[in-house]
Amino acid sequence: MLIQTIDRREIVSCRNQNSLAANLIHLKVRAIRDLAPHRSCDYLIALKEVNQIAHALDNDKIRLHPDDAISTRLLIGQLAAQDTCTFYKDRQDRAPIDSRLPGDAFVLCIQTSFQLDAFRCLGKNFIGINATHNITQYQNILLFTIVARDDWGHGE
Repeated sequence: MLIQTIDRREIVSCRNQNSLAANLIHLKVRAIRDLAPHRSCDYLIALKEVNQIAHALDNDKIRLHPDDAISTRLLIGQLAAQDTCTFYKDRQDRAPIDSRLPGDAFVLCIQTSFQLDAFRCLGKNFIGINATHNITQYQNILLFTIVARDDWGHGE
């Protein structure tokens, strides 16, 4: 099969870099189609399938354990080893005193060293916060984003 001539990890690394790489992926998929016999599997390849392969390969790096609770704790351990600030409260953990969090709340806060530096440099002027929900496979999970604005009005 012609699809085997393209390294799938190369496609994933290209996909994650920039729009020029995305054009490269489009060209490679088009080349597979052009060289494939009509009505063969390779002729029918779609970018959607390439994205599914990319997600499966990314999942190997992202999902550290099949159990989400264990995977999250492993991620927290990795982040701590990289000097990333974290706060984690599992649904089974007690809420910190005076936090006013519900007992069954799930909270995961991550701040990289770059984000901490940006906050220290830029946070004195303006902090914006945004919340969105249901963007993951889990229902009723809120994602909060905090943005510090630089001297030129751009978010960091």
